[in-house]
Amino acid sequence: MKITFDIKFLLIAIASFAVAAMTITSTIDKYIHFAGEANAAAFFLVASMLGVLAGICSVDTIKIGRYTLVGKK
Repeated sequence: MKITFDIKFLLIAIASFAVAAMTITSTIDKYIHFAGEANAAAFFLVASMLGVLAGICSVDTIKIGRYTLVGKK
């Protein structure tokens, strides 16, 4: 099985998960001051969802043997 990734989307996913991790550990409060805990939670959810979606979009092709499941043949 061979999986190839699109580097642009993969870097966006890594950066988004890093921002989400910084939000959940409150280290991002040094750079961004949130008006309340609900705003920080919403920011975490948005960063996490962006990471998940970019991670899904980063999969370019999946080849198993001579069959291509995702991507160009």
